[in-house]
Amino acid sequence: MSSSKIPAEFQLIERIQAMLASAAAEKGVILGIGDDCAVLEGAEGKYLLVTTDMLIEDVHFSRAFSSLHEIGQKAMIVNISDIAAMGGEPRFAFISLAFPSSFSLEEFDQLWEGMIEVARRYSLLVLGGDTNASFPQLNDHGLVINITLIGEVQPSELISRQGAGEGDLILLTGQIGDSAAGLDLLTSRRFFAQAASGSKPEDICCYQQAVQRHRVPVVRLSESRIISRHHLATAMIDVSDGVATDLRHLLCPRLGGQREMGELGAILWPEKIPVSEAAAKVARMLGKEPLTYALCGGEDYELLFTATPDQAYKAKELIERQTLTSVSIIGEITEKVKGIHLIDGQGQIAPFLAAGFDHFKR
Repeated sequence: MSSSKIPAEFQLIERIQAMLASAAAEKGVILGIGDDCAVLEGAEGKYLLVTTDMLIEDVHFSRAFSSLHEIGQKAMIVNISDIAAMGGEPRFAFISLAFPSSFSLEEFDQLWEGMIEVARRYSLLVLGGDTNASFPQLNDHGLVINITLIGEVQPSELISRQGAGEGDLILLTGQIGDSAAGLDLLTSRRFFAQAASGSKPEDICCYQQAVQRHRVPVVRLSESRIISRHHLATAMIDVSDGVATDLRHLLCPRLGGQREMGELGAILWPEKIPVSEAAAKVARMLGKEPLTYALCGGEDYELLFTATPDQAYKAKELIERQTLTSVSIIGEITEKVKGIHLIDGQGQIAPFLAAGFDHFKR
């Protein structure tokens, strides 16, 4: 009997959703599969947020490019970012590790200290987990990190991927493109050496910024709490797979963001998309399009959210004043088109078909 290959990541999630459809109706389950976190009824009238993320060596990180301390930091940050995407606060963590037989105690300590440093920064308690040996045939490249995080949110402050509507504006915190640009620099050693040797000091600073944003991303927890406490967003997600892919989740959340025939569309204004200076410089050096880094790069972990026009400008003002993080209004939700479209300076609208990161892309 012939076997079928694994489909695209989000088609696989849809398949799992169909198999577990009855679980979403169980008592105590507010929101099941399909968002950044599962949402459960908690104590004292609060909701519990539960998320888990697995990071695998040579898929999500490389010890050739990042220190173990940085890898530990990133592993914890990407999980906290899921809690932030739902408007909540992280509370408890469970860490499971699989490492190769060559892994030393000193290496273990470096990895662990990176995770604990981030946990302490956000008053997050690590309560347990598991350790195991990874596959022997992977030799020195078998490090696997899996973190399960539990957070809390007031029911009135919960933000999900569902809720965007016609006429909402699309907002983005910070700047994007750094992580993808940094990864390209790290994997294109010839260009990195060229950049380091023949560039102006300010350019080298940009390259270093991009590399560092790839190694240790930001987490927009304070910004998220402003959005949730003031009820400013109709829907929200963190940018892990690229703005284009993650925006599709907001357009048709129940379908995993994959089907272009969802109810809503989006028109983006390219000149408003906050491509970082570092990403733009790296793109020019490598002969790439800066907007591709911004829309398809992923791992920026900025907050992408929708809001009614009046709330959008309030969100921008509050976040920028209270956190000094920039907020850009990059487009609008519409029912006039399906999927994502870009509008140029002449007012011409064209579909944007490129996609972001997919674990199972062949």
